[in-house]
Amino acid sequence: MIHSGMHLGEIATVLREDVVHLQRYVAGRYAELERLQRRGGKGVMIQCGAYTSPDEVQWLYVVTISPVRTSLYPMAWYFDSEGIHGVQIDAEGPMTHLRPHVLDQYRARYCPTLNVQDALRQLHWQNYDKASVPRTYKGAPSIASAVEHGFLLGLMVFSDTVVDMHTFFDVEMGMKRGSLRSTRQLLEWRRYYVAMAPKVISTETDRYKSWGLGFPLRLERLKKAA
Repeated sequence: MIHSGMHLGEIATVLREDVVHLQRYVAGRYAELERLQRRGGKGVMIQCGAYTSPDEVQWLYVVTISPVRTSLYPMAWYFDSEGIHGVQIDAEGPMTHLRPHVLDQYRARYCPTLNVQDALRQLHWQNYDKASVPRTYKGAPSIASAVEHGFLLGLMVFSDTVVDMHTFFDVEMGMKRGSLRSTRQLLEWRRYYVAMAPKVISTETDRYKSWGLGFPLRLERLKKAA
């Protein structure tokens, strides 16, 4: 459970322990789809949903299933006095924290008529994949990430285990900024590559290429092991 007063590093630890419940839930629900897709399916099948874990963590998720790869993209959310926060974790790389202000910026550009919770669902379900590149922002280590609807910019905190996203730009705005434009190319390249190969290979110097790819899973195996 996420408690008020936790810092982001503590939240990341809770989510990495709790995501096992979500993985088992997803395996039970989508293992048969994976089996069919791997035995003759084409393209990428995408499923979205919400789940509350036994420890009362609120999850939004996206599952992508291709003939060669299944990935789970989990985002948890919680409320505090500032508003609603989104926190996405992946198998590799830091946790991504979306401040309430980031969600407000996204709502203003893409879904002003939706309430905050539905806007967060749309944000994750349509922008689950993110390509991130290290940058410097006002002299501090930061991360620029491209997503389907635009770009995120945030600072690295807690010994590089969390990216605290503080700004959202739509595609038109972000393409005018050189520090963000190149991340768009990485996102487009990686989508093609991931659809064709089961694993993205990165090195110590470009390990960020593996960030934002969710959790690779074999749902059939996970369901049988449960």
